[in-house]
Amino acid sequence: MIEQKSILFVCTGNIFRSLSAELSFKKYLADNGITDWTVGSAGIIAAPQTIDPKTLETLRELNIDAQGHEQRRLTREILEHYDVIVGMAQDHIDYIKSEFNYSYAILFNELVLGEETSVKDIEEDEVLVYQTDRLAVEEKVERTVKEIFEEIPVLFKNVSERFYLFSDFVAGRITHRNGFPFITLDETPHSIAFMSLDIPGNEDGHILVIPKKRYSNLSEVPKEVLSDILSSIKKIGHALTIDHGGYNVLLNNGLDAGQYIIHTHFHVIPRRSGDGITIEGWSHPKITQEDFIKLNEKLQQRIEHLS
Repeated sequence: MIEQKSILFVCTGNIFRSLSAELSFKKYLADNGITDWTVGSAGIIAAPQTIDPKTLETLRELNIDAQGHEQRRLTREILEHYDVIVGMAQDHIDYIKSEFNYSYAILFNELVLGEETSVKDIEEDEVLVYQTDRLAVEEKVERTVKEIFEEIPVLFKNVSERFYLFSDFVAGRITHRNGFPFITLDETPHSIAFMSLDIPGNEDGHILVIPKKRYSNLSEVPKEVLSDILSSIKKIGHALTIDHGGYNVLLNNGLDAGQYIIHTHFHVIPRRSGDGITIEGWSHPKITQEDFIKLNEKLQQRIEHLS
């Protein structure tokens, strides 16, 4: 049985931007014979409204029928039903984070353009008199719908890589880019280790250790899975120290921490003195003893609350 992948597009009213993205994504899947995806959309407000006729017309020109679409207001239940949450604008990302404490929603434009910019709504764009200038509204609607449609192939490629690359490796569906083989270095019931192609220039390896099942962040990983991962890291590290002076173990947990692949993974990087690799560096101005104690107390309280 093929494991289903899933994506949810979120905007404000669920009658324009997220609607266009959902239906364009579904058409891309249908046109390419891809069947292992669930696709949906929702709005953070979704006040009852009809779809603008120009939106319907533009979608029809793209061979997409939106007549049967039903608005949905985003809920926690809907959010938890999907793996990938794509916000059409920054206010949607902010709402999802503040309302549901969900930090892995990602901007549409970040996925297709690599930019933290928004797909703007009608009144947010250059249509300053959108209530009276119908021609300007129609031009904006047509342009936005067509841009979303044209960007879906890039979005599909990048979503597949950032959210499902490692799952596809584990399932044996794909190999590394450029035809490089996927070679298992160590495997446990819950984890697998393999070599990344992104190897530092002065070193001879960069190993990734991952849970076989996709977890977005470390807090989701069950204890027995984490135990397997750490056991594998320990074994690999021991092998590396036979001809290396040491190794680094690195986890990027969260988008703000530089996590690119949204599948928890540990980097194991062999090291030698003078290899020129810089793992992390930051300025560290002097801190007062009082501030140091306050920082500790704040963290202690949060840890106790989670215990």
